[in-house]
Amino acid sequence: MSTEEQINDTVKKGFNLFKEQYVALIIGTVIAIVGMILIITIPPLIFGIYYMCTQIVKGEKVEISDVFKGFNYFFTSWGLFIVGFLAITVGLVLLVIPGLLLMVLFQYAIAVAILENQGAIDSLKRSYEIGKENFSFSLVLWILLTVIEAVGSLTRIGILITIPFSALCICIATHKLTAKTEETAKTEETAKTKKTAK
Repeated sequence: MSTEEQINDTVKKGFNLFKEQYVALIIGTVIAIVGMILIITIPPLIFGIYYMCTQIVKGEKVEISDVFKGFNYFFTSWGLFIVGFLAITVGLVLLVIPGLLLMVLFQYAIAVAILENQGAIDSLKRSYEIGKENFSFSLVLWILLTVIEAVGSLTRIGILITIPFSALCICIATHKLTAKTEETAKTEETAKTKKTAK
C-alpha cells in the first residue's frame, strides 16, 4: 500500500470512528481542556483523550468518564512528556531540523504507552523505531495533522473536534504499524530459524 493510500485509509477510518462516538470524544476533550488549568494534570488528561481513542480503535464503546483513566498513567505520562520535551527542545535549539524530526518520530509514543502498556522511555524508543521504519507515512501524517490542528485552533472551538480526531488518527496508525512491525519481526525470526536448521 502506498503512502497516499495509507494516509487516506487512516483519515477515512478516523472520520468514521469519530462520527460513531463524537459526543463522548468532544465532551471528554472539553473536560480535559478545562482540567489542564492545573499544570500537573496536563499529561494525564492528554493520555485520557488517547485512552478513549485507543479503546474506540479496538471497537469498544467509551464513556465520557474514560478521559480520567489517563491518571492511571500519571507517572508514565509525565516521564514521557519530560523526556520527549527535552529531546525535542535540544534538537530545535541545535539545528531545528532534528527537533522537527523527533516530533515526527515520537508522535506514536502516547498510543504505544497505552496499547502496549510500555513505560515512558520504552514508548519513545518504540515510537522512534516505528516512525523510522515508516518514515514517509509518518512525515505526511504529522504534517497533515499539524495543519488540521492549526485550522482548529484558528476557530478556537474547532479544537474540540480536531484534537480527538488527530488523536484517533494517530491511534489508528499506531495500531496498524505496531502490528506490521510485529509481523515483520516474526517473519525475520522464522527465516533465521529455517536458515539455522539448514
